[in-house]
Amino acid sequence: MSTQLITKKAIAYVTNKDELMVFTHADFPEAGVQVPAGTVEESEEPSEAVLREVYEESGVKGVRIIELLGIYQYNMTPYRNEIQERYVYHLELTQSTPSTWQHWEIHPSTSKNPIAFDFYWVKLDGSDLGLAGGQGYFLSKLAHKINNSGSPDNT
Repeated sequence: MSTQLITKKAIAYVTNKDELMVFTHADFPEAGVQVPAGTVEESEEPSEAVLREVYEESGVKGVRIIELLGIYQYNMTPYRNEIQERYVYHLELTQSTPSTWQHWEIHPSTSKNPIAFDFYWVKLDGSDLGLAGGQGYFLSKLAHKINNSGSPDNT
């Protein structure tokens, strides 16, 4: 039996009031609905990685970290022989965005060509919103905080 790699990943739950920023792959709809996320590089902290990934994938710079919601491990089998140690952050939008927009990730780790992402906002309803690849792990915790505090700053 081969040893599984453990890869650190940063996942961004970017909110605007009670809505969450999500996207689909324009050319690969089968990849499902996702939130900005990616690999934590050797030279960076997960908190730095999450800000970088939000910008690379969405083009949005106007976000601030509210808190680290938690860390969990996710087994990527059968897709690849990897355990992901996922750092999930709640970030708040600090600039306005359209209700929908498309952004091209220029330096995707999986391909030389830019990848088009279609972004939009969905209401946090306490479910995992059907996010792909287990990304919705902490969404019920986030929805509970937002819906019970009136504002994420009062947690």
